[in-house]
Amino acid sequence: MTDVTNRQVADFLKEFGVLLELNGDNPFRVRAHANAARTVEALEVEVEALVAQETLTDARGIGKGLAELIAEFVRTGTAIAYQELRAATPSGLLDILRIQGLGPKKVGAIRQQLGIDSLDGLEQACTSGDLSQVSGFGKKTQENILKGIETLRKYQGQHLLDVATETCTALCASLREHPQLLRLSPAGALRRRLELVERIDLVASTEHPAAIADQFANHPAVSEVSLRAEDRVVVRLEDGLQAHLHLVPDNRFAAALHHLTGSEEYAIQIRERAQEFGFDLDATGLLKDAVPLPCAEERDLFAALDLPCIPPELREGRGEVEAAAQDALPRLIKADDIRGMLHVHSTYSDGVASLEEMALAVRERGYAYLGMADHSRSAFYASGLQEEAVRRQHDEIDALNERLDDFRIFKGIESDILADGSLDYDDPLLESFDFIVISIHSRFGMDAEEMTRRIVRAIEHPASSILGHLTGRLLLEREGYSLDVDAVLEAAARHRVAVEINAHPRRLDIDWRHLRRASDLGVRIAVNTDAHRISGFDHLQYGIDVARKGWLRPDDVINAQDTESIAAHFRNDG
Repeated sequence: MTDVTNRQVADFLKEFGVLLELNGDNPFRVRAHANAARTVEALEVEVEALVAQETLTDARGIGKGLAELIAEFVRTGTAIAYQELRAATPSGLLDILRIQGLGPKKVGAIRQQLGIDSLDGLEQACTSGDLSQVSGFGKKTQENILKGIETLRKYQGQHLLDVATETCTALCASLREHPQLLRLSPAGALRRRLELVERIDLVASTEHPAAIADQFANHPAVSEVSLRAEDRVVVRLEDGLQAHLHLVPDNRFAAALHHLTGSEEYAIQIRERAQEFGFDLDATGLLKDAVPLPCAEERDLFAALDLPCIPPELREGRGEVEAAAQDALPRLIKADDIRGMLHVHSTYSDGVASLEEMALAVRERGYAYLGMADHSRSAFYASGLQEEAVRRQHDEIDALNERLDDFRIFKGIESDILADGSLDYDDPLLESFDFIVISIHSRFGMDAEEMTRRIVRAIEHPASSILGHLTGRLLLEREGYSLDVDAVLEAAARHRVAVEINAHPRRLDIDWRHLRRASDLGVRIAVNTDAHRISGFDHLQYGIDVARKGWLRPDDVINAQDTESIAAHFRNDG
């Protein structure tokens, strides 16, 4: 049985359903796969366990056929029916599906009426105007499609951090089963926790490189071995990722790990530091008169340069070497520093778990508080709360707070920022919340000046607490809207509005590159999962990765405070 997560099973079912729809299959069968994916996402037990116990059919919406399909995927990492369906589907159609706003139904219509099954064909149909022959594809839609194609090409070969992390975890688990493996670590962009990853780099130490290379090359997720050398194996995986395994003797492990972790700019700066101390620095480590300096751990290499160990997330060549030399590196925030979850959704809007279920799940994970923030009324697409629903939710929160010892639920809302920058309810209702997340969910096409003015006006509202997903980007799918980030951060600092790191792997917004500026301005940060289901709380680590890359300390993050302190912060007197 392979190591498969519930997320991977759900993604597999979604893709299977999409392939069925693209190939004109029965709509009921298509919906069954989509519903099964949602069921799997909401499970609080591992699908692997249900497969082993043969109890998958006890889950809602999963019949015998779907249970057999899931079991085959869990056991082998794929399914024969899926492979056959994938082979019958032009790969270009799957590329087209990645364009924001194009679902299987629209893609099927384009294919049926114009015979288009590739990005090139779609681009040509947009520029020639032929796409207007298909109902629903007017000039504005075609312009958006062209932007979407440009975005896809810009990020070709890139993968989301969570996808790369899950794949890396599976590869490492397999390698660690081999008795000849001594040490193993991710390196490269994945170890630096960049939001997008082109490839997985692994460094392994062993006295038997051929045996470890075999273990790696024979992993079920490997679709092709591109290179096999004595000290390196390069493979392509089923999900399209490349993975490079670097094989070294154990006395070179730390040097190789350091060499393969930092960015190019970091490598230049740390090499200059080494030269100041009379060393050369390359893949074999620090060298004095061409003789390698013994370094069992990375910290030994840094110590030889009179530096503390620079955290991998910071090795981007953005001042970290100089800061380390001055003993000025921050004590970076860790996931354990987070005391509560803010910006959480429930079945009151578009979540899949009830308010009580979300609260109990947060409490069971050891957190002290939960900040509910369901969608406001203008978010009709997400079942945004009308005023009566707000009052019902507040009553339920009051009852739960009475019942739950040493735990508090804060009354919040994710208020849409309307086109003119106003918030979504009248002031008397806004004043009934403990905190308000303000977010943009519409009218993304404003120019930078207009969008900045809109957001700043929302920040200026006295009820605003946290600015949600600053740029609205969806990684690999949609660029963020145009705005003056610095002006927005300055407004947030003036009005004591925190800015969110949205930890969902498709967002990771605010971008880590803006966080040092935010910190310099005195802007506080909220690391939020934006969880719509219990498993969404697992995204917290990706938000912490962003915070660490932005040099943030626990004191910079509002939900690293205890319950009394965060309550005071929301009252604007903390």
